[in-house]
Amino acid sequence: MESKEDKSLALHSRKKSFAYAFNGLAILWKEPNAKIHALATVLVIGLGIFRNIGRQQWMALVLAIALVWITEALNTSIEKLCDYCCDHKIHPTIKVVKDVSAAAVLLAAIASVIIAILVFLQ
Repeated sequence: MESKEDKSLALHSRKKSFAYAFNGLAILWKEPNAKIHALATVLVIGLGIFRNIGRQQWMALVLAIALVWITEALNTSIEKLCDYCCDHKIHPTIKVVKDVSAAAVLLAAIASVIIAILVFLQ
């Protein structure tokens, strides 16, 4: 059985985890591409409200929006780590890692545009 102290430590640990995650969102927001993703997010949500789309269409759009944001967050993490580890020197392998990471965001964005087209041009 867990003691009160154990539960308190677990709760404190969860609070710290959320604080780290929100700090990560603040860092992500400082990235130039985050502003583009935010604008696209607002436009898609606004258009969804205006067009009064159904539940399934909302689910598709929410997943598409999340996919882009998640891949952008992972791409940013990978780029920061590569820059840190390589002291900003362009190593051929690091270039491949960063390019493929950026490609993941591009693929997510393309898929999201296709989903938006399917939702809004039905």
